[in-house]
Amino acid sequence: MKSIILIVSLLLSCTLSFAQNVTGNFMHNGLNRAYTLYIPANYNVANTHPIVFNLHGYTSTGTQQAALSNMNAIADTAGFIVAYPEGTLDASSKTYWNSGYGTGVDDIGFIDALIDTIAANYTVDLQRVYSTGLSNGAIMSNTLACALNHRIAAIAGVAGTMSILQQTTCAPANPIPVMQIHGTSDVVVPYLGNTVLLGVDALVNHWRGHNGLTNTFSTTPIANTNLLDGSTAELIQYETGASFPVHLIRVTNGGHSWPGSGVIISGTTNMDFDASVEIWKFFSQYSLVTSTSKLADVSPANWVRLTGSNPIVDNLSWELDQEEDYELTIYDLLGKAIEHRSFQNNRGWAIDIRRLEAGTYFAVYTSPTQKKALKFIKNK
Repeated sequence: MKSIILIVSLLLSCTLSFAQNVTGNFMHNGLNRAYTLYIPANYNVANTHPIVFNLHGYTSTGTQQAALSNMNAIADTAGFIVAYPEGTLDASSKTYWNSGYGTGVDDIGFIDALIDTIAANYTVDLQRVYSTGLSNGAIMSNTLACALNHRIAAIAGVAGTMSILQQTTCAPANPIPVMQIHGTSDVVVPYLGNTVLLGVDALVNHWRGHNGLTNTFSTTPIANTNLLDGSTAELIQYETGASFPVHLIRVTNGGHSWPGSGVIISGTTNMDFDASVEIWKFFSQYSLVTSTSKLADVSPANWVRLTGSNPIVDNLSWELDQEEDYELTIYDLLGKAIEHRSFQNNRGWAIDIRRLEAGTYFAVYTSPTQKKALKFIKNK
């Protein structure tokens, strides 16, 4: 009997090792909602794994989004789970996301419940849940940044912005890192916007303002390695090194497409960079802002940028604009206080952090007149 149990256990282990695409469904708000998960080849129950939601566009499916983005190949290397949820059918029987259109379908609640479903079945890092997508899926990712700000650590939209209607109500409690990738010749979701959707610059300004960033930016051309794709690209970073930055990859002459993909949708596809690679590079730097009271009451405008390099190795320094008495506390991602210092009539500090483990931390500065915070990454 023990031999039979052992054989069955081994068979199940092999099945789980090779069955990397897992489909599922559950009832939510009266609708049967479906999804596919990609479990990376290096998945290990002893480790916690990030989750990347990869949302399909209008009329598309999760399977098509997986083929378009080739995100699974990156997941195998980086070790994150990719979630491909399915939208519902609109009045024309085409798949869509209710991304701020007020149709009554609870897609926000569906994604929220799906996070819990994944966490119940796999070992995941709930501080590192991200969302990206194409077109309507990108618009839905912005919706999640507005409404699931306490669960989504960062978003990246490709060829999709935000509905003008939603912008009027989008005021999440926490700042959030945002990346936008968009072609200037997109005729489906125009770069300049239309009567329904924000233009790209308006979207960038929305999140820049929410994150408390100035209009200071740097522009870095992306190497034009493919001379036959008819387009070029550049990376625009608002406040380089900010704790919660906004990045824009602007593709000049780019169409309604996923850069780097061999799947053609509409117009020119830029092949100088791989959107999926850049999205994961962006996501991998950020974790969810903890909801502990020590950080929850820091307004987006009071999250400040660390001067100097970030990540840092040895000394955390911060110069203030005036001398005053204040308290300084360093927290880890779980909200645990790691270090506390009191200063009198000081205008800044330099703290030796070499004893800290490598990871992400928050420094909170509290004085009688203000409370500010910054996020920093400690390297070994």
